Amino acid sequence: MLTVLIAENDSEQLKRVLGLVNWEAYGFKIIGHRGDGIGAMEIILKTLPDLVFTSDDLPRLNGIELINRVQEHGISCDFVIISETESFAVAREAMRLGVEEYLFKPLDRNELIRVLKKYADRHQSVSVNRQDINERFLRTRRLLRNSFIDNLTTLSAPELCSMEHSNMKYNLQFRKGVFQSAIIMIKGMADRENGEFSVSSIDDEREFFASLIDDARACFDPVCYEMIPYIKKHSRVSFIFNYGGGSRAGEILRELYPIVKGHLEKCGYKNAVFCVGIGLPEHDFAKLGQTLETAERAVRYGILHGQNELYSYGDLKFDKLASSDILKPALLDDLKRSAEALDIGRFERLIRNAFGPVSCTTDPAVLIDVCQAAIEAVADTCKTAGDDTDGFSGRKEIFDRLGCETSLASTISTLVSWAQNLFSRQIKEREYARPVKMAMRYVEACCTQPLSLERVAEQVHLNPSYLSTIFKKETGRNFSDYLISCRINEAKRLLRESNLKIAQISYAVGYTDNKHFSKVFTKSVGIKASAYRTLHG
Repeated sequence: MLTVLIAENDSEQLKRVLGLVNWEAYGFKIIGHRGDGIGAMEIILKTLPDLVFTSDDLPRLNGIELINRVQEHGISCDFVIISETESFAVAREAMRLGVEEYLFKPLDRNELIRVLKKYADRHQSVSVNRQDINERFLRTRRLLRNSFIDNLTTLSAPELCSMEHSNMKYNLQFRKGVFQSAIIMIKGMADRENGEFSVSSIDDEREFFASLIDDARACFDPVCYEMIPYIKKHSRVSFIFNYGGGSRAGEILRELYPIVKGHLEKCGYKNAVFCVGIGLPEHDFAKLGQTLETAERAVRYGILHGQNELYSYGDLKFDKLASSDILKPALLDDLKRSAEALDIGRFERLIRNAFGPVSCTTDPAVLIDVCQAAIEAVADTCKTAGDDTDGFSGRKEIFDRLGCETSLASTISTLVSWAQNLFSRQIKEREYARPVKMAMRYVEACCTQPLSLERVAEQVHLNPSYLSTIFKKETGRNFSDYLISCRINEAKRLLRESNLKIAQISYAVGYTDNKHFSKVFTKSVGIKASAYRTLHG
């Protein structure tokens, strides 16, 4: 029986991984799971598992750092990385470290079974299958190419390297010629012909887009130097095409419409709506971002003009309304002030008034610019308040989500709902954050002293019962648990950095009973204090 460790910090994902298959039926026994890299490292050093499934975004030591650390110790075990997103940096480092499997959340049962069978067979034979090597190469290449497009589709895309450098860095096959982009948006795929939601809809959607790309590849590969598809969240797939000046590729880009429509009908998604946007052709590789930008405008034209259509940006005719006609300094200032005041009513009125002049013939660049201005006003307010947990990725997330709306009304509704959620979070944090943060700082500074909830409550001028309630709401932890974690963290520091005996450390961090300290430490850290010192001292 081969042994497996699961390193996953998301409880829902962990539950899914543990229950997805009967592990023992495939020859594996799960010996433990941890939610952080250091904890996983400690178990690996103790148990030497055959296989480790690790999330790439573990706290304390991320997945790549964990693999690096294990290899530095000379421990031989196989790793499987499980990721929320496709990351070029992670894929490159994983490949450098010899990691062969890079799976995506939520974990697919068939993928997991494939991986388990593969490693079970490998442990029975030292031979390496050539097909397996090829599959790893293709998967890594896809990650590299996805990273290339992802960089181009950020809200503030960086400047491109030269074509030659990009080809080498991302394993591309670009040549001099024409560069053109297309974006497909599909919404309503959760509802099949029978109108019922399927629990496997996420897997179905991935399978649908993979099959759709295969159909597109069959059409465009023969006439293109390069075709790079990129499946994004929110039911969107982007394409970059590179073809010669005399190729028919530019003409047959319109074939994307019947390909999408036919594929939806074949798969039973008769209630889904879709839109295809084609960007302007560019003859300079340095303008690749511009053809993606015009493709983005074209697909968002469906929000204003109607869905189930193909829009080629070069064919569209717009009215004279420009972004500068709407986004005047007074409006920008009002948006900022409404966000700072967390006034969702005022914010919504400003948004609706801003979109008032927009018609079905308005350049979608206006729609994009107004949405971005509103997003920035809200995001800047959150950042100023110290809540930048979503950061740039959060702004990109809502921007992409707005691009999958099917009407101006739903676009406004989604934008306002997003802002309302952030405003509500800010209101809650303003109510609770200050006294709780003061309490946390006091506990951190005085955790080695005799402390009680009553003493801390007195320091922050609150009733002990009320402090206990808001402390739990703000931190998700009980006061006593937080006090224990501060004391254990200090104990771990002393175990690493001092020569004090464990009994002395127990007393130094506020425990008068050495046996009680040992029990608390083992429960919190997962190993005894003496073992921790051996590992980290």
